[in-house]
Amino acid sequence: FNIQVKNFHKRNMAQFFQRAGVRGSATMNKVASVSRRAFTQQTQSAKQVFNTVRHHPNTGLKYLGGAGAVALGGYVAYSLSRPAHYVPSQTRDLMSTIGGPQFAKTVRSRIAKTYAYLGGSILMTGTATFLMLSRGMLGRVMTMNPMIFGLGTFIATFACIQMTMRMDYHTNPVGKHLAWAATNGLIGMSLVGLCGIAGGAIVQQAALITGCIVGSMSCAAMVSPSDTFLRMGPYLGVGLGVVIAASLGGMFFPGSTLLMNVSLYGGLGLFGLMTAHDAQRVLHDAQVAGQFDPIGEQMGLYLDTINIFVRIVQILMMSQRRK
Repeated sequence: FNIQVKNFHKRNMAQFFQRAGVRGSATMNKVASVSRRAFTQQTQSAKQVFNTVRHHPNTGLKYLGGAGAVALGGYVAYSLSRPAHYVPSQTRDLMSTIGGPQFAKTVRSRIAKTYAYLGGSILMTGTATFLMLSRGMLGRVMTMNPMIFGLGTFIATFACIQMTMRMDYHTNPVGKHLAWAATNGLIGMSLVGLCGIAGGAIVQQAALITGCIVGSMSCAAMVSPSDTFLRMGPYLGVGLGVVIAASLGGMFFPGSTLLMNVSLYGGLGLFGLMTAHDAQRVLHDAQVAGQFDPIGEQMGLYLDTINIFVRIVQILMMSQRRK
């Protein structure tokens, strides 16, 4: 019986990984999702761009901007609501049984690398923000033209994320790591204004709370016996479209408490669930991918973490003002 199992293993493991090739469409969906979540985070900086529109007396212009926000949110929701194709958990369990200890060791190593890169991303982002603040970058940011700074940061960050996701980890490791580092530095620069205004105490509290949320949601996703969080992808895509529409709509209608609550508290819940979804996707890809890219895999978790952190900082600042 053992000989038959070994022969079956040799003949069919390649077929299992070929069957797992359906993740190609899931990978493209992941690239789009990462890009749109980066856009959500960057809208916190881009809000400065529309300061003139906020106070503009032309009501028609504001409604036009609101309609554009709804259209963009609807497009994102429609795009990300398309179901991605994943290898079922039953098939992956069978692969794990056939692969034995070596298969389990490979999966653990891939997950460990992914979270190591996630920790490196957070460390580089925090270091970049700290260095810029310690060198008086906050004052320069406050005196910059908000349109140039907001749009420039957004375009540069978006371009770096696209380069990071599209470069091959195995054939171009140097370029991949440089694009990854540039992405972390640019997002760190976009956080300078928020962290400088909030102060060190609030930033430390927000970092601790963010770590607890990301860690607990990741653990829950990893030990889940089924693909519950993985199947939530289309619904989370629709939710992301709503949050983006609310965030942009809040620029044109700053007095709307509903839009603010949807963007702030709804976004916090959404990105918490997205953390679980992305963690389960990392587990899925670690089990079925022929070529594993830990930098690309951690990008979704990283942007989830940044979005959660930004919202917690804002909530803590609002709480402090009420005291």
